[in-house]
Amino acid sequence: MNSSIVRRITKNGLLLALLCVMGMFSIPFGENVKVSLQLLMVMIICLMADGVLDCLIITGSYLGLGMFMPIYAGFNSGISATFGYVIAFVAASPVYYFMNKIPKIPAILRMALACVIGTLVVYAIGTLWMMFYLNWDLGKTLLVSVVPYLPFDAIKIVLAVSVVMALPKSITNRG
Repeated sequence: MNSSIVRRITKNGLLLALLCVMGMFSIPFGENVKVSLQLLMVMIICLMADGVLDCLIITGSYLGLGMFMPIYAGFNSGISATFGYVIAFVAASPVYYFMNKIPKIPAILRMALACVIGTLVVYAIGTLWMMFYLNWDLGKTLLVSVVPYLPFDAIKIVLAVSVVMALPKSITNRG
């Protein structure tokens, strides 16, 4: 087997394992706000993936595994009110990946822009799912599922870009 294929499969497997492990944990901030590391890992994965298919395979595998294993935030599995966010990780992966490939923009700005736009896609899909799943109006859903997380997700964007910038280019596939 070609060594570049083995390297790519190994990298994807390690990134999926990190997503599964880090995604399980959530940090409570107040009574109703629990911040997980799922989105941070999705950002890192999509910023350093070798191709868009890799992003889709990793996030899609995470979605599939979480249907049967408690790897979602808070050690949960299956379909719930927040399941739309897991679906959104898969749907937003190409956005993160391709926004990070825009030429003639410095890498740090390109990655930050990719994270902001990708996260907006995650918010949109996750919020719509929660709104319909719980039969809530848009305002209530945004107040519960987006507004409390904005500062934490801004920090995640800074962390994701910092981590990818700190790693060797040979691992991250950044130009």
